[in-house]
This record gives sequence, structure tokens and C-alpha cells, in this order.
Amino acid sequence: MRMLSKSVMALGLAALMATPVMAQQRRGGGGFGGGGRGGLSMLLSNTSVQEELKLDDSQKEKAKELGEKAREKMTAAREELQNLSQEERGKKMRELMTEANASAHKAAGEFLKPEQLKRLHQINLQVSGANGFEEEHLQKKLSITDEQKSEIASIVQASNAEMREIFQASQNDREGAMAKLRELRKETLAKVEAKLTPEQKTKYTELLGSPFEIKFEPRPGGNN
Repeated sequence: MRMLSKSVMALGLAALMATPVMAQQRRGGGGFGGGGRGGLSMLLSNTSVQEELKLDDSQKEKAKELGEKAREKMTAAREELQNLSQEERGKKMRELMTEANASAHKAAGEFLKPEQLKRLHQINLQVSGANGFEEEHLQKKLSITDEQKSEIASIVQASNAEMREIFQASQNDREGAMAKLRELRKETLAKVEAKLTPEQKTKYTELLGSPFEIKFEPRPGGNN
């Protein structure tokens, strides 16, 4: 399980770095990725996100239940992921997160107000960073062409490979690793945005909403 834990943690760290990078880079902000990618359910479990959305006690309880169900599903998937190659594992994780986000969107829509759900998606997009451009819903909203999809996929894949190398080489220097990951995320997002048309860039900025810097909380009990 050690290899899987490192892989998951590396992907998670990169996603966690997306939000502050985006906030510094643009006025509108701009990684649990995708995730970042913690997904909508994990974001809803975060105290700073709950405060931003102004959730009441009832909504917080439902958000907690949603997060617990999501963690149970991801835990159940670990054994299956462990037996896959690095490339297959990454693909499967993306599929799982897509399914989880679709399920979380439906569930959250039952207890969040429309404006809260909209803001949640904005925050999720900020946290996703460049990885968000591989999500079908964003590709549709921005009318991303097949050529752009291919170019973006190459950029993101190269970034993820470099990210894993940084993490593996800096296991005893968490702060140093996070600083490097932060810079890598910034560079990757810039490369992706360079592939967009002016109209797509404008639309993307609108979808991000106002900048939000999420405050991450240590999870009790472990390093996984």
C-alpha cells in the first residue's frame, strides 16, 4: 500500500497547491485534484469552504455524511488501484473522481441553494487548476477542440510526471516540495491557458468566480 499512498498523496499535494497559485496569478484566482483532486464532497467537508458557502448546521451535517460516503468508496477502491500500473492507476483515479463528482453534484443539489452550489463549483474549478481542463464539463463549456484536448492532455501528463518526481525527491522536505509544486502548477496552468483562444480565456475567468484560498486541515489519524 506504500506505493499507492505516495501516488495518492502526490496527486493530492499538487491539487492542494492549485488554489493559492491561482489566487496569486490572476485577479479571479486560479489542483482535490484533482484532483485535485478531492472532489466536491471533500471540498464540502472543509471548514473554510463551509464558511464561504455559509452552510447552516443541517447542511454541514449532510455535507459530513456526503464526505464520509466518498471516503468509504475511495478506500474500497484502493486495493483495485494497487494492482494497476502507474498509467492505468492514474486513468482509473480520474474515472473514479468523475463518477464521484457527478454523484456529489446530485447529492449536494438536494441540500445546497443554487448560489451555494454555483460557488462550490467555482471553488472546485480553482482547486483543480490545469487538471480541470481534462474534465468533460469544462471542455464543453469552453468548446475545447479535439486538437486542444490533445495538447492540454500532453501538458498535464508531463506536469503530473514531473510532480511525482518532485514529491519522491523531496519526501524529507515537505515545505520545499510544496514550493516546487506550487511553481509547477503555476507554470502548467500558464501553458494550458496559452492554448486557449481569447474568448475561451474570458469564459474560463468567468467560471472561476472570485478568488478563494482554501485552508486545508490535517486529517486525524494518518498520512494516507
